[in-house]
Amino acid sequence: MLLPLLVLLMSATQASAQDDERPEFKMPCQQVLKLGLNKFMDVYGEQTGDESTYGMKQGFAYYVDCKRPANDARARPLSEAQRKQVDRVRDELGKLGNAGWNMVYVASGGGTMWGLASVSAYAGREDFMATFIAAMLLPDKKQPAARRRANQSVAKTRKLLAKWSLTPEIEVYGDESKAEREKYYRDLVKEAREAVAQLELLVRVLPDAAAERAARQMADELSSLEEMG
Repeated sequence: MLLPLLVLLMSATQASAQDDERPEFKMPCQQVLKLGLNKFMDVYGEQTGDESTYGMKQGFAYYVDCKRPANDARARPLSEAQRKQVDRVRDELGKLGNAGWNMVYVASGGGTMWGLASVSAYAGREDFMATFIAAMLLPDKKQPAARRRANQSVAKTRKLLAKWSLTPEIEVYGDESKAEREKYYRDLVKEAREAVAQLELLVRVLPDAAAERAARQMADELSSLEEMG
């Protein structure tokens, strides 16, 4: 059975001998966040000299380790109920993204590029959370245009999910079971549907500006699969 990509990405229990020979990368989080994700990854690659898939995953994880605490600090002025909404949005987007990239992984017959794409999305998602928290901090007032855009993103998400819900023709290798892979794909679709259902519930009760951002990110989680798949 395939293991979820995000689990594989975030639990690197074995490092190569070359990793032990490289000096440990260190950069203050303030500097990391000032650079932003893309520029930080460039600097990380230059300073570590490690442009391997494993090295890039480590770089993305380093960025998230700085960005997540910064986002948590930014959310402190929110009420307890609002902070719980922030956490739920992050969690459900993560579940959707993880299921989605695993679906692409299975449908394409595997490949390390999907693992890297998944962890890149994981880091980018934390960048999104900064904009979402900023929207949650705005005064709660009606924004009909934002609500309409949120509804449009929800409709887009449903359309994309319907497309990905169709079990593709899956290639198998060696002793792998096609039936097991197809079942695993269907299980992933179920996970994605459950995450979307929870996110839709959240979008309905969030303030209009925050709802627009959450719904757009929900659609982007699936549209990014279209671009890569």
